[in-house]
Amino acid sequence: MHIAIPKRTLYTHIIKELMSPFILGLLIFTFILLTNRILKLMDLVVNKGVGLVEVVKLIIFLLPSFLMLTIPMSVLLAILITLGRLSADGELIAMKASGISLYQILAPFMALCLTGFLLANMLSLLLLPQGNGAFRRQLFSLSKRHSEANLQERIFNDDFEGLIIYINEIPGQGKHMKGIVISDKRESEIPSLIIGEEGMIISDQNEMKVTLRLFNGSIHRAAKESRAYQRAVFKTYDMNLQLSSEDSEGDVAIKYSEQSIAALLNLLTDRSKEGKSSVKIQTEIHKRFAFPFACVVLGLVGIPFGAYRRKGTRSYGFVLCIIILFLYYLFLNFGETLAKRGVLYPALGIWLPNIILGVMGSYLLSAVSREKPIPGLTWIDETATRLFTIMQKRFNRR
Repeated sequence: MHIAIPKRTLYTHIIKELMSPFILGLLIFTFILLTNRILKLMDLVVNKGVGLVEVVKLIIFLLPSFLMLTIPMSVLLAILITLGRLSADGELIAMKASGISLYQILAPFMALCLTGFLLANMLSLLLLPQGNGAFRRQLFSLSKRHSEANLQERIFNDDFEGLIIYINEIPGQGKHMKGIVISDKRESEIPSLIIGEEGMIISDQNEMKVTLRLFNGSIHRAAKESRAYQRAVFKTYDMNLQLSSEDSEGDVAIKYSEQSIAALLNLLTDRSKEGKSSVKIQTEIHKRFAFPFACVVLGLVGIPFGAYRRKGTRSYGFVLCIIILFLYYLFLNFGETLAKRGVLYPALGIWLPNIILGVMGSYLLSAVSREKPIPGLTWIDETATRLFTIMQKRFNRR
């Protein structure tokens, strides 16, 4: 005897089950990715005197670049945990007994995948370049203010990366300085002592650089492992000042990530006309579309994995999620490396994980819906179970 379950009621129930792990996963994954940056940015508050509000602004500007990665991850986690719970409570078996196949309950899961795809696309095409650009401009503004405010006369200033700066005199209220001595340890093997009669702070808004320009001085270098000594005399010497290691202005890839798709396509056309390499530009363009599409691909893989599991828990779903994500980013790094070396076309290199996992997910979905045993899937399921058991035992010991 089959009990008819209204599709609307069933879909609503599944959507409610999906929302909690999706939001939880989004918070956890985003926090994990932000942790490293937050620690570095908090150094600006503790050691550099930067205001907490300004650091919060920097974190907000970074969010689009992290959310573009964490949305697909959260989609996968939500699907695995939801299907794991439905399996553990016997709801999937009850649905099958009522004549409801796996294909008939796909709509809520695919709706989540498409929602994630649209959100990630919005971030990738609109907010990502704006956020990256705003992040660099904010750092430039902080560097400029920090440089002008903290370079005081007759004080040893060590607030800049690898530099200790001493200024004998700063006449008046301007940027002009006299009697400058700098210990430069940015190259740890060959530290330098730089002496300048005069100097001034120059800020370049276009290049986003804060430069200390020295006049009429000399550079002294002595290698640690040898007795060699070098001395060079200069009339003008420019030194870039960095507030922190986050303030890296020379990376071309960072500038590409600040460009809109239209701007990147124009750059690509110009490079093609000039006959120059455009691999990095093509890679950036395809990343903008490949990462959002990962929501659909990972969902396609997660559904058969989650439905195949007869008994599941939230922790188990998290472990399985990490394994699948590891495979995705392994293929991504492999494809991107081959693309940058010219072995693969940039499009193929960046889309490689989507292609591989998409084909695998389609096959597994077809096989699981027919309840066909799959040795490879069984092996991955057993591996995830072992890892989950090991983690449980270690956690219980503590």
